[in-house]
This record gives sequence, structure tokens and C-alpha cells, in this order.
Amino acid sequence: MDLDQSKQKVLDATLEAYAGRLSACGDELSAVTLAYTHSLHRAWRTALRMLPVPEGMSVLDVGSGLGILAFELGANLGLDLHGVDIEPRFVEHSTELLGLLDEEGLFAEGTSVRFHHGDIRALPFADDSFDLVFIRELLQFLPDPVGALRQLHRVLRPGGAACVSDTDDQLHITWPDRSAPLSRLVDAVAAVQHARGGDRQCGRKLTTYLRQAGFGITSTVVLPEAQHRVVDRSEPERVLVLQQLRAARERVVGAGAMTAEAFDSDLAALEAEDGHEEFRMTARIIVLARKPVP
Repeated sequence: MDLDQSKQKVLDATLEAYAGRLSACGDELSAVTLAYTHSLHRAWRTALRMLPVPEGMSVLDVGSGLGILAFELGANLGLDLHGVDIEPRFVEHSTELLGLLDEEGLFAEGTSVRFHHGDIRALPFADDSFDLVFIRELLQFLPDPVGALRQLHRVLRPGGAACVSDTDDQLHITWPDRSAPLSRLVDAVAAVQHARGGDRQCGRKLTTYLRQAGFGITSTVVLPEAQHRVVDRSEPERVLVLQQLRAARERVVGAGAMTAEAFDSDLAALEAEDGHEEFRMTARIIVLARKPVP
């Protein structure tokens, strides 16, 4: 699909301004989620350009966050778009952003966008409802990823497609290595995720999970990203990482992965670190699969 760059600029500017509003009003969870998913989505635009998405399709984004994927698709094609997320406030923010972007004239003719509150383990849609379903960066948090994919299979029409993406920690390389405070904090967050049934190496398992859920695999793509960064205190990604860690403090300490004193000490040390240069390479695995036609 083609992406209109002028509309990308409108979307990006609106999302950045809205994230600032969320932070200013104290909704740090939503602000961090929007900033993080917006950063991921910029890289995802490469994948969207490779996808065949005909006009008029019915599309579902599972784990839609604050709606960025639906906004991007609806800006470029006349589609029937739905987003579903387990966090009610994300649904509220998505709906507010939808109104702001509609006022900007962002959406293509024939576009319909709606957001719903719901759980991937029991999607609030009838069988055979959609032509295309997306699920991105979500399976890594779930104790039963195959069960979640069976829900995608259920709501897809026969012949419909699922686009599934996730990360794998062994595809992430940095030089020089992470500092000791950052390593301890990241490891603690990962330990909490693992204790809740998550899996930060699920990327390599996506095709197997999809096959177990009843899908046929159409294609598998590794989307790489490499960059040289000058990491100082104002560098946007460093600021975002610090925001994410602050937002994670309660669940990390509550789960006993670190004491409050150790967490605060490492976070303070990380905030005080001098700037440095860094090479980073990472990749996401994207699988396109289809629900077989009987």
C-alpha cells in the first residue's frame, strides 16, 4: 500500500502534541504508551508499504493502544477499521484522537474507524467478521499465545489474513554493552514479564503458534533496524526509556523483582550517566498467515 507522506506529518504532529497533553495532565501510562508505540510505528511503516490492503476491507487491530495503526490505514485507504484494547483509558484517548484527526481531514473517503474495549482472550466480535487482523508486540506478554491466536482465527473470514509481529531479545545488539544500572532495571522488568507468563523470545515461535491455532503461513519477514546514536540527556529515546522505567516501578517493586531502594538507586544512577555514543541493531519478526478456506 502507498502511504501519503503529507498525511504522515499531520498524524505525527497530532500524536506528539497529544502525548505532551497526556504527560502534562499526569496520565503517564498513556503518555508513555503513546510515545513508545509511535516510535515503533515509524519503523512499521516499512512493513505497511509491503502489504496488499485493498480498499473496502474490514480490518481489526488487536491491542490497538491509542489507535495509531488504524489512523495510518484510514488516512490512506477507505477501510472499515476497528481497534480493540483491554485498557479502557486507551480506548477513550483513541476516540478523542479520532475526532481531532477527523477535524484535520486526515481520513480517506469511505473510511470508518471505531474503537472497542475488549480482551484478546475473548474478542467481542462475531465469527468471520474481518478480512484482515493485526496483532503487534502483544503475544510476548501473554501466557497462552496460541489461545489468543485462535481468537484471531475465529473472527477472521475464511481466506482472511492475520499479520502478526513480535520481538525476540536475541535479535537486539548494542555496543558498548548496557551500563550496570540499566541492565539491572531492564532485567527486573523482564523478570516480572516472565513471571506473568510472558516470553521475550516469542518472535522465533510465531509461525509455530500460528500453525497450532489453525493458520497457514503465507510469508515471514525480518524487519531490521540499525543506527548509530549519540545518547545524551535530551536524546528522545533515552528520555522515553527513563519514562518507561519510572512507569514500571510499582509493578517491579510490587512483584519483588527489586527493592524500592535498589530500583531508585539504579534509576538515579541511570539519570546521571554521562552521554555516550552507541551502535544498536534490532529486528522484529513479521508473519503473514491465512485462515484456510474450507
